[in-house]
Amino acid sequence: MIWDLWEQEGGANLNWKHLKQSLNKNRLFFKILLYFISLLIPIVIIGIISYFNADQLIKKDASEKLTDNLISSSKTIDIYLSMAQATNNSLLLSETIQQYLRPDSLLTDDEKIKMPSIVRSIAGNRNPISHFVDNIFIFVDDKRVYLSDGIVNFDIFFDKFYKFDEYNKDFWRQRLHQSSLFELLKPTKVVNADMNSYREVIPSITTQYLNGHLATMVTTISIPTIVATLQNNSIFSTTQYLVLDKNNQIILQSSELDQKAKEEIIAGVSSEERSNGAVRIGQEQNWLAQTTSDFGWRYFSITPVNSFNQESASIFSLIIWICISLLIIGVAFSFIFSVRLYNPIKNIRDILQKTEKADEWNNDTHHSSELQRIGNSVNQLIQQHRDDNIKINTFSDEILEQFFTNLIKGYRGAQPYSVNQILNEIDFHTGSYLCCCFMIHFRDRFYHEIVEADRLLILEKMKNVLWGIMKKYVNCYLTEYEPYLYVCMVNLKSEEDRGQLDQALEMIKLTFAYDMIYCELIIGLGKKYDKIDDYSKSYSDAITAIDKRTDSSKMVILDATHFVIDQNYYYSFLDENKIVNGLKSGDMGGLKVELEGIIGLNKARGVSYHYLGALLVEFYNTGNRYITEKRLSVYDFLDANEHAFLSQKELLPSEFDGRLKNIFEFYDKIITRTLYKPESKSGAVVSLITDYIEKHYEKDLYLEVIANEIGLSAKYVSRMFKESTGTNISDYISLIRIAKARELLAHTDLKISEIADQIGIFSRTTFLRLFKKYEGISPNEYRSSHGNKQK
Repeated sequence: MIWDLWEQEGGANLNWKHLKQSLNKNRLFFKILLYFISLLIPIVIIGIISYFNADQLIKKDASEKLTDNLISSSKTIDIYLSMAQATNNSLLLSETIQQYLRPDSLLTDDEKIKMPSIVRSIAGNRNPISHFVDNIFIFVDDKRVYLSDGIVNFDIFFDKFYKFDEYNKDFWRQRLHQSSLFELLKPTKVVNADMNSYREVIPSITTQYLNGHLATMVTTISIPTIVATLQNNSIFSTTQYLVLDKNNQIILQSSELDQKAKEEIIAGVSSEERSNGAVRIGQEQNWLAQTTSDFGWRYFSITPVNSFNQESASIFSLIIWICISLLIIGVAFSFIFSVRLYNPIKNIRDILQKTEKADEWNNDTHHSSELQRIGNSVNQLIQQHRDDNIKINTFSDEILEQFFTNLIKGYRGAQPYSVNQILNEIDFHTGSYLCCCFMIHFRDRFYHEIVEADRLLILEKMKNVLWGIMKKYVNCYLTEYEPYLYVCMVNLKSEEDRGQLDQALEMIKLTFAYDMIYCELIIGLGKKYDKIDDYSKSYSDAITAIDKRTDSSKMVILDATHFVIDQNYYYSFLDENKIVNGLKSGDMGGLKVELEGIIGLNKARGVSYHYLGALLVEFYNTGNRYITEKRLSVYDFLDANEHAFLSQKELLPSEFDGRLKNIFEFYDKIITRTLYKPESKSGAVVSLITDYIEKHYEKDLYLEVIANEIGLSAKYVSRMFKESTGTNISDYISLIRIAKARELLAHTDLKISEIADQIGIFSRTTFLRLFKKYEGISPNEYRSSHGNKQK
């Protein structure tokens, strides 16, 4: 922008006066730039504070870790020593040692034969601790030494095979004359003359009486194992170690630790002035950590402070480079942001200057700053934006209400936006879906004790109260589908969301607990479905669960998963024929019984309310088809509103009885209009035929038998039945029998041959052929699909 100013004012010919005017005109830009740059000062301050804090934290953390690691290592070594002690005690107290370990002069020939068992016992006790124990041996006299590898002569063992630098064989003879529970000796080297090798060990001795004689048990601890334990737990490779016994004698030390350092540490221990902290050893500053074990050993770790400073220097270098990088980037971004922020302000200012008179603008700028003047214009834009948002949100709410209403009804309808776009917008695009219905029944007290203004306010806020509680726990959308029926679509993204839903419902129960004197709250939960298109099924499940309410509580939650709900209705060709025959015969009472029986059967099978509504539509369509065959129009019986009402599949529990009553009235009008037509006589005859077939289908039934029973000729009966029903009698008998077979297959475990006999088909082959003809599948396949298996 500076270069733009330069070009606007004439480049190199720009004089001081013009430059001053330009700077004055654009002083807001430089003010913004200085504000941005001033924000970079905290970067330097934060960098310095971060360095010192990091340095202190590194040193504190390192010192704590050094102490913790030293304590951990000492405890590990204590475990080694404790295991050695436990091995000594357990071996001396073992049954084999107690029984067979005696001085050589007292052993019988049989007992000498048993000597290898002592070796095996020693080997068995050595295996669990072999990684830190160099050797285990036991002797009861100066004749023999028992090892895990065998039995060795006493003199050969201590002179050649396992010779101690600090302890000769006379020392070990003397140990047979003094008892000790567990004693740790000073470290020593063990030499094997045959192999020309040596090892550093710490002997542990236990001497006890066995069979009236003192027996000495010796376990040698490997010093390299102890050193490896300390070094493996070390944080810094420069850390040195020193271990002293109770008498401040050196047990082990790091090879790099010089004599002067050892003397200073031992001197500090003797004067009891030494503690964890920084100490100067020679010309170098070190960090000393120490601890004392349960066996009285004192452990020291000596780490040069330079090891800490290396990390501090790395942190300091990193912070310096970060600060420099941030400052450079900050200055660059400050300039970029200043230009980008100032250019729109400048454009707005220029627009305002053009739209207002120059005199008015100049006079205004004397009384208010440039930003204040521009701010007034921005506020006007913001207010306009808010007004537009209100309009957009209103439009969006209407779209969502219509969208979810269509989902409840089972169809999408014409949507201005795609389903996926709407689901993504409200974060409903993943997981499964579940419907939760809230049905409220207000009592008389609600209308008598609460004034009308308050009642209206309660009804207005009810949706917001329910939705507000639900949204705190689950992702959902709630709509008032019908008066006093609120339907909530819940999106379950994980298994935990189901528990959250239960918490939300419990919170709703608590919220409405004190209002139950005025109303009843019935909550129905539908089953969970993975597809959004199945949401209408979940709604139907919830409504069906509410209808199955048996609890008289004022507030109850009914979960559809606790009920058997079938997402299909049962209405066979046989059922439709019965209704048609009833219409033909004019038997309104029989029609009511037939319809109520079909409805009762569907309810007993757990058919959902959605499909009960579809069943009522089928009843209506049956009547509609009947009058169409009579060349009559449905509008001769119903007006357009009644037709639309009876054609609607959506149904609430409170509407069921009213809808069924309307169907009865529709049937009654049909009977009244068509009863006295000439074909009514044939309808009565057909009714007699169908009744007889339904009562005697299990017998050997055919046309002549039926004609005989009703007193008409077989030819006349066949023709009349075919003209009235559109099917012949033999096919109708087969339909009745196959319908009964379906029930037996679905609800019993009878064999196929037994079912065929019970329905009047005495040939298994004929039964299989007819069943396949009418159902499209075999009886066994039908039974498997309905949950039963043939025995």
